[in-house]
Amino acid sequence: MDIGTLIAKRYRIKSAIGHGGMGQVWMADDEHLGRGVAVKTMTPASGLTSAQIAHDAARFEREAKAVAKLDHTGLAAVYDLGVETGTHYLVMQYVQGLDLGDYIAEHETLAVEEAAAVGVQICSVLAAAHARSVVHRDLKPGNVRVRTDGVVKVLDFGVAAILDADTKKLTTTGERLGSFQYMAPEQVMGEPVDRRTDLYALGCLIHEMLAGRRVFEHESPLMVPSLHTEAAPEPLRALRPDAPEDVETLVLELLAKKPTDRPAHAGEVYRRLAVHLPVPGTPEGALVPWAEADPRRPFLYPMAPDARPVRQWAREADGAR
Repeated sequence: MDIGTLIAKRYRIKSAIGHGGMGQVWMADDEHLGRGVAVKTMTPASGLTSAQIAHDAARFEREAKAVAKLDHTGLAAVYDLGVETGTHYLVMQYVQGLDLGDYIAEHETLAVEEAAAVGVQICSVLAAAHARSVVHRDLKPGNVRVRTDGVVKVLDFGVAAILDADTKKLTTTGERLGSFQYMAPEQVMGEPVDRRTDLYALGCLIHEMLAGRRVFEHESPLMVPSLHTEAAPEPLRALRPDAPEDVETLVLELLAKKPTDRPAHAGEVYRRLAVHLPVPGTPEGALVPWAEADPRRPFLYPMAPDARPVRQWAREADGAR
């Protein structure tokens, strides 16, 4: 795919913005509606047979349709799906904001309220996906974006798997897709995965937000998967003494080696994190312009105007003086 390529006579490729689970992600202009969109194109790995490419293409389409059925504020909306000159593509909402990895890097460690605000929003997304039998399998900081208004979006279900309603197993059992720094032990070992696999990754994220470091690190990245399967995680309060004891307990449960030892579902994690959310602020505070994304904002000022009109009103007020 080249810059300037026109897909489906409407999506004009502008620039590459990253790699998704199964291919390249591009920024594009929807020339019919005059808006920016994200276009994900499937890029087959080199050396695959035609049968393997067809299998991947079918999965790409199946997963796109599964995600399109999800309706949640914390998900990028799916707009279109198709094939252009042999390239499978998926058109989605383009989400502006700061990815969680950059957000953590800027702040080093997050306040408990911030981590709880991110965590409960992710829980809400996972609950919606899991209710539709869709498991993300690649939850990591780069796939979590904090918008300027504080809304957290979970991106890239490109390696998502779909639970078979009859067998309760995943249609892609045996594939070790995902990012090994956040990969649950059952993923590392190529065993069947389920919604608790996503909860393990969420535990990794909460630990990283509060400790400022990943659960497992090693000078040789290739050793990290074995640490997920064999090593005990360092308790959060050994790294962050002011962390609440109940949060440390929750993180350790999320990081349990056996899925059966983890919380049963995202709703339980939400319930246990929500007690650490910030108390709602006064309405006047919502109209003070701010420069940084803050995941606490949806809880401090529910349904308040987002950053852009607030800044515009502030400029207009200054100009009137």
